[in-house]
Amino acid sequence: MERGRREEENPKLVDPRMEEPQTFALLGKWDYFLNYFRQKAAADDLIKPFNLAGNTAIHIAARSDNPDLLRKLLDMLEKASIDHRREALREVNAHKNTLLHQVALCEEVEMVDLVLKYEKDKNLAKPDDENLLELRNDLGETPVYRAAKYGRLRMLKRMAQHVENMEPHFHRTSDFTSILHIAIIGQHFDVAKWLSKKEGIEKVASAYEGIKEKGLSCLQLLSRMPSAFKSYNSQAGFVHNLIYVCLPNKGYDEEEDDDDGFIRENGDIESEKGDIESGKNKAKKTISPSLAVSPIIYYAIWKLVAKEWDSVKEIWKRKKKNKQAKEVADFLVSIDNSWTETKHGSPRREVVLPVIQPKNVAATRKACLEPLRCKNYTPLLLAASTGIIEIVEKIIESHPDAVSHVSQHDEENVLHVAVKHRQKNIYKHLKEYKVLKGLAFHIATDNRTLLHQVARMDYYCDGGNHPGVVFQLQEELRWFERVKKIVPCHYQLFCNKDNLTARELFDLEHSEMLKEAREWIKGTAQSCSAASVLVATVVFAAGYSVPGGTNELGIPNLLNFPLFQFFTVMDVVGQASSLVSVMLFLSILTSPFQMQEFYKSLPRKLTMGFTFLFISLISTVLAFVSTILLTTGTGEDEKWRSRLTYSITFVPVTLFGLTQFPIMMAVKYGMKRVWKNLKKMVPKDMITKMSTKPTCKRDYSKYL
Repeated sequence: MERGRREEENPKLVDPRMEEPQTFALLGKWDYFLNYFRQKAAADDLIKPFNLAGNTAIHIAARSDNPDLLRKLLDMLEKASIDHRREALREVNAHKNTLLHQVALCEEVEMVDLVLKYEKDKNLAKPDDENLLELRNDLGETPVYRAAKYGRLRMLKRMAQHVENMEPHFHRTSDFTSILHIAIIGQHFDVAKWLSKKEGIEKVASAYEGIKEKGLSCLQLLSRMPSAFKSYNSQAGFVHNLIYVCLPNKGYDEEEDDDDGFIRENGDIESEKGDIESGKNKAKKTISPSLAVSPIIYYAIWKLVAKEWDSVKEIWKRKKKNKQAKEVADFLVSIDNSWTETKHGSPRREVVLPVIQPKNVAATRKACLEPLRCKNYTPLLLAASTGIIEIVEKIIESHPDAVSHVSQHDEENVLHVAVKHRQKNIYKHLKEYKVLKGLAFHIATDNRTLLHQVARMDYYCDGGNHPGVVFQLQEELRWFERVKKIVPCHYQLFCNKDNLTARELFDLEHSEMLKEAREWIKGTAQSCSAASVLVATVVFAAGYSVPGGTNELGIPNLLNFPLFQFFTVMDVVGQASSLVSVMLFLSILTSPFQMQEFYKSLPRKLTMGFTFLFISLISTVLAFVSTILLTTGTGEDEKWRSRLTYSITFVPVTLFGLTQFPIMMAVKYGMKRVWKNLKKMVPKDMITKMSTKPTCKRDYSKYL
């Protein structure tokens, strides 16, 4: 019976007798499954439809990952004719998947050896038969391709041992998607790394996905996956990055591999060390001889920890995935020449003053919007748009002239793309290459200068890294001012095709954000000012009703107690901080809420007001605790009471801090900015002498 027997539109009905073995297969009771076909079924039943998907019983056994079960079922076919035995290996289900297509998803690699050996030993192949490993399903996928598609690296390696030439498996026939494309799409970077070493894969890697419509190359696909690279971990927390740095480079469930870089002759463990938040600096971490901890023991300790905590295991797997993605990117960059497809020399129209101001703001804004066209972006620009530092850095260092690359469809360079997508890490890297000012002179399509790219909101997403719309608008203004410093002064008056300067376009694009920021800061200031007034009232009243009372002269009876002095200090601090916060929130409410005020003034007042409000709440709680302890007494036998009281009274303060977490994060960002400004006050020569980092990278400005 030929392979296309099940190509009918309506599948044949399943034999009702198969309901019992279907239950066994569903529950994983393979012994009962095997006994059923031994005792209650004939050999021909093994190649009949077993379920509605058109699978046979042997297909189901292949998915069990049990070589012994499959071997025994194939042995049962000895009673059937040679045609039936041949058909069992080539029979297809509703999706034209053969037995080896099912085996491709298994973990036990002996399954493929078993099937091929059975065909060879029984002499079941006819002279004109196609190889079992080259049969294709309805998507045009061979079993080898299917193993790569689902990330079965061990099975892929074993199947490749039975294949003389891998090129017939490089593409599927339905849409001509390559095997390397499908591995990258599934983020199976271990498979992609193994495929990169195969002969002829360079043509596949540099080709585009699909033939009917030009798709994306492998490097373009990889450039759209920022989460696959280490630079993406900068958005994670401190604990996550600390564990990431300490974990071994060898994967959690990785086999011994010669090129995994784990065990060294000198006993060193290569790890990444330095700035945990940025995740950029790399160094070698050597285990001290006094610790006498070998790499094998170090790995075993972490593996034991990962077994107990799934979060550590996930971080470990992510680290290995990041390493593999970096290696695949290095290979793809080495064979990529898309950066040579550039566009320079087109005529420019430098309009200094607007001729006609737009009347319909909504229509003008809509006209400015332009969706991202990934197919028109080279891997360099795609990586810049998604913030993948590893790919941008590798391309520029491998091909220095790529820094001057300009896209053909909108004539934007790498700085234009990084700026409009708010990729500050890419901006910093380009600054280290000393090419910012050279790239800033470029004017893109529609007469867009670099500042026009900053003003655009069509590529702004996820609200940035700052909580609250006020701080998001502040970050947008800071980004505009930061880029403004590297742009030539006369570019600030240039107009785009809509006769708008960069500042006018910024105000137009951010008008909705400004409206939301006004409403948000008003509501927050009103709520916080009411809370500050309430705290001030309570603290003021507490100052006149001192704990323990007063004598006939008005002097507090507990004046000489240390706790009473502590109560007095906390009461004064609470009163002063609450009044300061009230004044700050009132100054916010009386502000005109202009765009430029959101650059520094309003966010600073809001942050300071919230900080003083938080201090006043803590002071009030501490004053209350000291009053309780003064009233009830604090003897040696009552220490448990004071400790319990302190613990309980801090609950409301903790809850307040958690509920106002976004503003607490704003305080954190504010403190970091203050620290950055303080570092700027230190002479640069002193910082250079104290720093162990290289002073600068290679100068690429000559390539512009």
